[in-house]
Amino acid sequence: MVRKLTILSSYSWLKTEDIAKAYRINPHTLFRWISQFKDQGVEGLVDKPKGNKPALLTDEMKRQLVQWITTQKDSDGKQVSWTLDKLRVEEEIVYSVKISKSRKNEYPIKRTRPTHIMADKKKQAEYKKNSKLPEGKS
Repeated sequence: MVRKLTILSSYSWLKTEDIAKAYRINPHTLFRWISQFKDQGVEGLVDKPKGNKPALLTDEMKRQLVQWITTQKDSDGKQVSWTLDKLRVEEEIVYSVKISKSRKNEYPIKRTRPTHIMADKKKQAEYKKNSKLPEGKS
């Protein structure tokens, strides 16, 4: 807010383009600040919080989900081994809320190491059992 006031104080004696260039701001931004200051005074220069996307689930729905997970039972009381996909489907059925997958929260899928088609499974298992780790490693 102090920066905005400093910039606006020079508005009365400098050209808009000069102010924008000196403070490295877009002239449109400067005009917006001037308009806000004229309409609302100093309070108009205070940054307002950005709007957040409203939550899809209510607190009660969240409590129900936690109960399903902790009891390992679905909405019908059937035993379930929960995965994110199963939970997402259950939410959609019960609450008609579709929660999409987020790329940033997606974990890579673990894949087993490939084995040669001619590999002897017994020898591999025996090797794993008898292989010794270096001292201090467990």
